[in-house]
Amino acid sequence: MSGGGGTPNDTTRNPNVPEALMPRTEHRQTLQSLHLPSTAATIRAAVRPHQEALAAELAADRYARPLTAEETAEEEKMIARIEAGEGAPEVFVRCFSDRGTGWTKTAIITAGIRIDDYLFEAAKPVHFGPVYARATEKPHETIKRYIWRVNQAKSMLVVASDVPVIWYDDPRP
Repeated sequence: MSGGGGTPNDTTRNPNVPEALMPRTEHRQTLQSLHLPSTAATIRAAVRPHQEALAAELAADRYARPLTAEETAEEEKMIARIEAGEGAPEVFVRCFSDRGTGWTKTAIITAGIRIDDYLFEAAKPVHFGPVYARATEKPHETIKRYIWRVNQAKSMLVVASDVPVIWYDDPRP
């Protein structure tokens, strides 16, 4: 090899290589380095700061419709209920495949508290993918094979045992 050094699969030296073409170890480090709350206590504690950050982001967006006083009061009641211990923490993994061929699978991973059939996010969602697989395979099966292991030391998605992981196949991309 001339000019770059490294092995033929070493793409970390070239900033022009898209992230989707990086070696799998890079995806593993990227997913683990994102600070997704993974225990029930950290998920519950992160809901209010994240919701306040979302509200500030919404207020700064001049194109978004501002929340009404009733909506703000309702959200405050729900967050107070969460802080009082209501609701169930969960990690929600929404998986989908591309519309055209179905060969690429993508996931959006969200940690939060589910209360009254609504998931209050505790952190920004993590996007994983696209990864390539057979078109006949369901999206959650592909994503699960890539990021989930029973041995947590080898898993990309590390979640406490008391927090359920919900795998959902979204029919629309």
